[in-house]
Amino acid sequence: MSTPKPNGHGILKAARARHAEEAIGHSEGLVTVLRLTQTDMRPAEDTLKIAKDLFASQEYAKALETARRAEAIAITLDERHSGYQKSAKALRSCIEEIRRVGLPTEAFEAILGRAEEKAMAGIWENGVFVPNYLEARVLVEKAETDGRGILEHATAASNAIFLAELATEALADLPGGPDPRLFSEGAAGRLEAMLHDATRELALGNIERSMQIAKEIEERAGQLRREYIAAAHLLTATEGHLADLRGEGIATERLERHIEAAWASLARGLIEPGIDMARRLSKEAEALGGEYRAATTGIQDAEILYAQLTREGFHSYDAETAVRDARKALREGSYRRALDHLERANAAFVKRRNVRETLAKAIAETRARVQVLGEKRLPFLPDVQELLGRAEREFRDGNYSGSSEDLRIATLLLGQSGKPAGPNP
Repeated sequence: MSTPKPNGHGILKAARARHAEEAIGHSEGLVTVLRLTQTDMRPAEDTLKIAKDLFASQEYAKALETARRAEAIAITLDERHSGYQKSAKALRSCIEEIRRVGLPTEAFEAILGRAEEKAMAGIWENGVFVPNYLEARVLVEKAETDGRGILEHATAASNAIFLAELATEALADLPGGPDPRLFSEGAAGRLEAMLHDATRELALGNIERSMQIAKEIEERAGQLRREYIAAAHLLTATEGHLADLRGEGIATERLERHIEAAWASLARGLIEPGIDMARRLSKEAEALGGEYRAATTGIQDAEILYAQLTREGFHSYDAETAVRDARKALREGSYRRALDHLERANAAFVKRRNVRETLAKAIAETRARVQVLGEKRLPFLPDVQELLGRAEREFRDGNYSGSSEDLRIATLLLGQSGKPAGPNP
């Protein structure tokens, strides 16, 4: 292609031709270079061809405008293609990262295919059919955003699983007893099964569920570890306390057997039953000394009181049996049971004391009535006085039952004094 020489059309037309030729050449060079970037330059090439045809038809102004338009189309296509390729590259990188963490990537790979199809399908823009790089780029950028979000959650879930594994290992590594394998299986076996569940859920893409399981494992493992340490501390302290109690002559064999059972539970990895037993035994050991001293003192007091009441004529099979049972429980080391028997004895003492006080009051009241009626010379009064005297003697001898019976008869006879006399026969 060459510029026509001025032949009467004038210098202006020659200048237009030269500008159009330069624009076409510049656009053609640009299109040739940009074609190397794999950008679809066909819309620019078609426009450039139109510019050449217009130049050949000596429509230099239109040829210039069309050449510049071809250049603008080429630059726009290159920018859009570059942006699309950059976004697609970022999505592919994201897909690789998702694949590395073990999550499915088929959905994102399908989006890449749809984006390529959308780009190649093209759209009409300003009268030119161009590749639809813009919408394709929007599609892959949204997919990458979603993928990065999934990666972030997956990474958090993976970290949670890792922390759960560390917590489980820390639990399993505790000095649980003579058989580490037995302890590990009992303490961490369930948690290890949950770890497999968390890993499987993550592989299936159930990220939230996986993270939830992992956090439950970490919390549970930490709690069990703290409970094991607390149980071991409590049992050791309780053993020391029992040693002190043995020095006082207190029987501790029952609690010692239970402590051995608690240690055995911990050695099998049964931490929750172990900590429950340790807490209960610690409380029982703390109460044992007090119960022993209370039972010992209580039996001594009950025996002194019973001896005193016996001298006063008090006899009670219930009280005597309760004190005897309390002494037996004390010898057997069942101090709580001894205290229960002492409560029975005290109840018998109180009951007997109440009966005594009530009976004494009734005798005194009856004696007062007899004194009042003594001046009336009633025919039954000597019988009443005899019954009352016998009731008083029986009361002093502790025969409250006989005293109460005689007093009742005397009271009935006294009741006759208030009745009107019947007609003379």
